[in-house]
Amino acid sequence: MIDESKQIQRITTKALFYNDGKILLQKDHKGKWEMPGGKVQFGESPKEALRREMREELGYDNVIINGIVDTWTFMVNVDFIDYQFIVIVFVCASDNKVSGISEEHIDCRWIPFSKIKDLNMRDGYKKAINKYKKEKGL
Repeated sequence: MIDESKQIQRITTKALFYNDGKILLQKDHKGKWEMPGGKVQFGESPKEALRREMREELGYDNVIINGIVDTWTFMVNVDFIDYQFIVIVFVCASDNKVSGISEEHIDCRWIPFSKIKDLNMRDGYKKAINKYKKEKGL
């Protein structure tokens, strides 16, 4: 029998920002690259969560959230609890400039498409970026 109290599902929203052949990525404290974004809090819509996360992580007040480019999931086990993260990746744009690095990250930069395949990051991010690139004919 599965102990459902040891299974937690989280929804997270991520922003795919594209500019001149580059994607905006952040590096976490474990050395993994990811798209900006985070967990959907109770009562928030995915877009509300993404807007809040963009303010917190990038200092962006003006974010245009376009369609969903991809969704994917991954699992991790922490302290004998299984977590499933459902990731929703939105194509976004902003006229803001990154104001700094949040406490959650150690780096934030625009990475060229050609470097993405070599980065230490979850495959789901790479697949979403490649899907976007293919859909846009880039």
